[in-house]
Amino acid sequence: MPRENRRVKLTKLLLTDSFLQLLAQKPLSRITVKSICEHADLNRSTYYQYYKDPYDQLEKLETSIIADMASCIDDSPQKYQTQNTALRTAIQNILDYMYSNKDMFRILLSNNTDISLQKDIQTIFAETLIPKYFNPAANKTALQEFIFISNGSFGIIYYWLMIDTQIPAEELAMQIACYVEKFLD
Repeated sequence: MPRENRRVKLTKLLLTDSFLQLLAQKPLSRITVKSICEHADLNRSTYYQYYKDPYDQLEKLETSIIADMASCIDDSPQKYQTQNTALRTAIQNILDYMYSNKDMFRILLSNNTDISLQKDIQTIFAETLIPKYFNPAANKTALQEFIFISNGSFGIIYYWLMIDTQIPAEELAMQIACYVEKFLD
């Protein structure tokens, strides 16, 4: 994929910022291309170079977020770590990413959007993160356990992001990893 130049990155950043600010105020169904462009002080033709409509913009934003979260898992150094330590490191990398973007996550996980991002985050846990460190075939009820773990992990993370309990990402990662490890032992 070709790298974007600075102007394109800045334009997309302005459109995303405008979109998120509007999404914080009203449901996605009430956001128009015109309002995004007015808020970003950009032309509609510029908007249409990158997005079809606000729904497409949300989908592309969520796809980018999930790719970033998946890279948090892939970037976890596993070579010199035990399985449990590597799991905690991967979870902490995800939490660090989410916390550094907590305002965006608070908006995207609010009632003004659908639950597709929530489902994608749960999928990261259930299909990407957990099987990377544990063998799901070793357990007959693995699918149900993965669903339970991913929903529970998301619930803890959601509470952490939305309530801002000031629990350090490292501590929360350790708690989630402990729950996962207990369940999958």
